[in-house]
Amino acid sequence: MNAIFERRSVRDFLDKPVEKEKLDRILRAAFEAPSAHNRRPWEWVMITDRVDREAVAAMSPWAKMCASAPVVLAACADLKKGDPDYGENAAAGLTAENAAAGEDIYWIQDLSAAVENALLQITCEGLGGVWLGWYPDKGRVRSFMDAFGLPPHIVPFALIALGYPVKTPRPKDRFDPAKVHHGRYGQAGTD
Repeated sequence: MNAIFERRSVRDFLDKPVEKEKLDRILRAAFEAPSAHNRRPWEWVMITDRVDREAVAAMSPWAKMCASAPVVLAACADLKKGDPDYGENAAAGLTAENAAAGEDIYWIQDLSAAVENALLQITCEGLGGVWLGWYPDKGRVRSFMDAFGLPPHIVPFALIALGYPVKTPRPKDRFDPAKVHHGRYGQAGTD
């Protein structure tokens, strides 16, 4: 549980490669995430090449740290697994750009859980990382798909820039009891 309280977004990285064993454990942790109907719709793209990381950094003003991070992990959703009606929806025009429509599409929650698991394991490995929202920004989605050869049913959901931190941010207590409602919204708890 300490990783939950110690994890912070890290955007500055040392010029030091991340060991394969640590990357394997990070991905294994991501694969242990809960998934609706056990569909596990995730696919991961690991980017370590400097030119590729610089290309990712240029895709968004909020992704500049990808150029200096030794590793960028892209959590992607396989819409064929994440949406039980994908074939039918694809014929109706469902694309990576508008894939969130539908009643039984839980891939966003599935991928969110997997990314959080990866971030917690990154902390456990003595590394730092930052979650970069990618989906549903159409420009970022399309740029990444084109640059890395993703087929139409694979959607880049989020990226994680990771590596050894220049400095480790101090943990903060973010608990706010005013945001906890008991029984009904607006009712504070009693001691």
